[in-house]
Amino acid sequence: MHIPKPYNLQTKFIFGLIVAALLLGSIFSAGSYFHMRSVLEEEVHDRANLIFAHLDSVQQYVRQILRPAMYEHFPDAFLIQAMSSSYISRKVMSSVSTPKIGSIFRRVALDARNPEYEANDLERQLITFFRENEDHQLWHGYQDLGGDRHYVMARPVRFEQQCMYCHGKPEDAPADLLQRYGDRGFGKELGAIAGLDFVATSVQKSVGRLRQTILTYFAFFAFGVLLFFFASNVLFRLLVVNNLKRLTSVFQRNATDIESAQLLSQLEQGDEIDELVDGIEQMGEHLFEARRQLQNYAENLRLMVDERTDALSDEMEARRADVHLFVRLLEDMYQSRSRSELWQHALPQICRRFGAERIAYICTMASQGSYSWPETHSPLPQPEQFVEIVTGGVCVARGPAVYVPVESGTGNAEGLLCLSWKTPEEAARHDLSVLQALGRQLGIAAENLTALDSLARQMNILETIVEGITDPLMLMDTGCTSLTVNRAAKKLTAELTDGERTDGNILSLFFPAETEKCPMKDAIARGEPDLREVSLPCGRTFSLSLYPVRSSSEEADQAVVYLREITKELRMQQQMMQTEKMATVGKLTAGIAHEINNPLGVIRCYTGLLRQTVSDRQQLTDLAIIERHTQQAQRVLQDLLNFARPKAAGSGTADACLVAGSVSEVFSVQAAKKGVQLEVTCADTPLIVRLGVGALEQVISNLIINAIDAVDEEVGKLAIFVDKGSKTMIAITVADNGPGIATDDAPHLFDPFFSTKDIGAGTGLGLTICYGIVSDVGGRIEIGRSAALGGAQFTVLIPSADPSV
Repeated sequence: MHIPKPYNLQTKFIFGLIVAALLLGSIFSAGSYFHMRSVLEEEVHDRANLIFAHLDSVQQYVRQILRPAMYEHFPDAFLIQAMSSSYISRKVMSSVSTPKIGSIFRRVALDARNPEYEANDLERQLITFFRENEDHQLWHGYQDLGGDRHYVMARPVRFEQQCMYCHGKPEDAPADLLQRYGDRGFGKELGAIAGLDFVATSVQKSVGRLRQTILTYFAFFAFGVLLFFFASNVLFRLLVVNNLKRLTSVFQRNATDIESAQLLSQLEQGDEIDELVDGIEQMGEHLFEARRQLQNYAENLRLMVDERTDALSDEMEARRADVHLFVRLLEDMYQSRSRSELWQHALPQICRRFGAERIAYICTMASQGSYSWPETHSPLPQPEQFVEIVTGGVCVARGPAVYVPVESGTGNAEGLLCLSWKTPEEAARHDLSVLQALGRQLGIAAENLTALDSLARQMNILETIVEGITDPLMLMDTGCTSLTVNRAAKKLTAELTDGERTDGNILSLFFPAETEKCPMKDAIARGEPDLREVSLPCGRTFSLSLYPVRSSSEEADQAVVYLREITKELRMQQQMMQTEKMATVGKLTAGIAHEINNPLGVIRCYTGLLRQTVSDRQQLTDLAIIERHTQQAQRVLQDLLNFARPKAAGSGTADACLVAGSVSEVFSVQAAKKGVQLEVTCADTPLIVRLGVGALEQVISNLIINAIDAVDEEVGKLAIFVDKGSKTMIAITVADNGPGIATDDAPHLFDPFFSTKDIGAGTGLGLTICYGIVSDVGGRIEIGRSAALGGAQFTVLIPSADPSV
C-alpha cells in the first residue's frame, strides 16, 4: 500500500525559494531606500550650498561695490537699503523662504537690531555650538520645523572689521542708524560669533515620493518573484523531481520480497532525496555482501588459475597453429588462379593441421565440384540433411566426422568441408568455432578469386569499349608517355605521319613534348580540364580535350587525351557566322543608308555642278574641301560594309579589350541614332583570349545588337565590361536596362532559329552561333539580370591565352 508523504523535495525547494525571495526583497528594498535617501540628502545639501553661495555673492557685492560707491556719492549719509549687507541679504533672499519652494532662509543674531531677526531657541543652540566649537564652520542635520521634516544647514557669522562701524561703539556709528534703531545691536567685539546664516529645506514631499518609489519597486519585485516561482517550480519538477522519481523507481521495481517491500514503505516516508540516499545505502550493503562472497571465491582462485593456465597454454599452441594455417592459406589464395588450385593447395594443409585421416570439399556452386585428399581414399559420403548443414552456417559433428559449412563474406553458401578421424573421440577434441572460422575464411578466399576473375572480365570489357570508340583516345602520364591508346589513335597517327608512326601518341603531332607550354602538362599541373581547338598545316582542325586523372593521393599525375575532328563543323559555323554578320550589317546599313548615302550623293552632285559654274579660286578651294569631307563620310560607310566581309577563320588569340572597343565604336552610330547610351569599361592591361579576332567580333556584335534592340529609345543604357572572370577565364559582360529575359525564354535562348523579336527582325541564329563559338574553345555564356542596370546581362567566359595566368 502506498503511504502518502508528509512532505517532498519540491515542497522544501519552494519553501527555500520563498525564504530566499523575502530575504533578497528586504535587502533590495533596504538598500534602495538608503541609496535613494543618500541621493536625497546630497540634493538638499547641494541646494543649501547654492543658497549660501548666492548669499555670499550678494554680501560681497554690497561690501566691495555698492557700499564704497555710496560713500563716494554720500560721504555723510548711511542709507540702510544700499549699505547694510544684512538688510540687503534678507531682502534678496526673501524669495527663497516661500512654501512653494519649500526652503527657509534666516540671517539672525543675538541682540539683533530688528527684533524679527532675533535668534530663536534652535538658532541660539546653534550659535552656542559654534562658540564652543571654533573649528566647525558648518552644521547640518534634520530638524522638525512647523510640523514638517527639514534638512538644516547653518554657518556662524563673525564680526569683521567692516562690521564694527555699525555694530561697535554707538558714538562711531552713523547718525541715521542711531535714529532708526536706537542703541540696539551695538557693543559687538571683533571676531566674535553673535549670529548665523540659517537655511532649511523641507524633505517631507521628497520622502513621500521616495517611499512611493520603494513600494513600486517592491511591487514589481514581488511580481517577478511570482513568475520566478512558477518557472522554477515547473523546471524543478521536470529536471529534478521526475529524474529522482525515475531513480527511486529502480528500487521499487526490484522490491519483490516482503522485506524489500517493508523497507520501501519506510523509504517513502521521506522525500525523493531521502529515498535515493537510502536506496544507495541498501545498494552499498549488497555490494559489501558481494565483496565478502568474492573474497571467499578468491581463496580458491589460485588453483582455478593454475588449471586454467594449463588449458590456455594448450589452447594457445592450438591457436598458434591455427594462425600459421590461416597465413599459409592466405599465401595459397594469392598464388592460386582458380578455385580448383585453391582447394588443391588448402586441403592437405588443413588435414595435417587437425590430424584428420581424410578431408574433402563439396562445392555447391558447380556440378561435380568436389575435391578430396588423399586422393587414394574413396570419397567421403555426403551427410544426411546436407542442405540443412550447408545453409545453417554451424559446424556439425557426426561420429568421427565434422562437417564445416563454407560461406562467403555476404553469408552465401559456397560448399561443405568434411574432415574425418579414426575415432569420434579424436573428432571431439577439436574446437568447432575454429573450424567454423576456417570455413568462413575459405569462403572469403573463394569469393575473392571469383571477384578477381570478374575484374579480369570487366577489364576485358573496358578494353573492348575503349577500342570501340571511333575517336582517338589515349592515357598519358606527366612525361608525355602513352600508357594506353585505342586503335583510332594509332590509325590517326599513321594517317598524319604517312605511316611513319603507329604508336598512337597524337598529342606530339600538335605540341612537342619537350616544350614548356605543353597543354597536357599545364592541365595536369592545374588539375582542371583543358578544352581547345588545334589545327594542322594541311587545314584539318580538331577539338582537343585533356582531362586530368587523380590518383589515390588526390594528385593529378595522368591525363586522358580525347581528339575529335571538327573541320566540317567549323566550315559550317563560319558560313553561319557570315550569314549572321551580313544580317547584322544589313540592319546597320538599312538604318543609315537613307540618312547618309542620299545626302552624301546630293552633296557630291551639287558640288560638281557648282564647280562648273564657279571660277573664283577661293570658292573652288571651299568646294574641294566639301567634296573631300563627303568622300571621307562615304569611306566610313564603306568601313561598315567591310566589317561584314569574311575574315580568317581558326581559333587564334585576340585582345578582348581591343576587340570590344572597336566593335562598340562601330555600333555607336546606331546607338546614338536610337538615343542609347553606350559605355565600355576595360582593364588597363591587355586581356588575351583563346579565340580569333573575327569570332570574338561576331560574339560581341550579336550581343550588342540584341541589347540595342531590347532597350527603349532615348532612355536606353548599354554597358560592356571586360575583366578577369577567374584565374583562367576572361569575362566579357554586356548588360542593358531593358525588360530582361523571361523565365520561359531562358532555356531556349541558344536554340537555333529561336527569337523573341518581331517577325523579320532577326534570324534566331545569333546566340546559337555565339554559343557554338565560345563552347568550342572551352568557354561558356551565362545569362541573368544586371544588378546595376536591371535588364538582361550576358557574361561570356573565354579561356585566357596569357602565359602568365
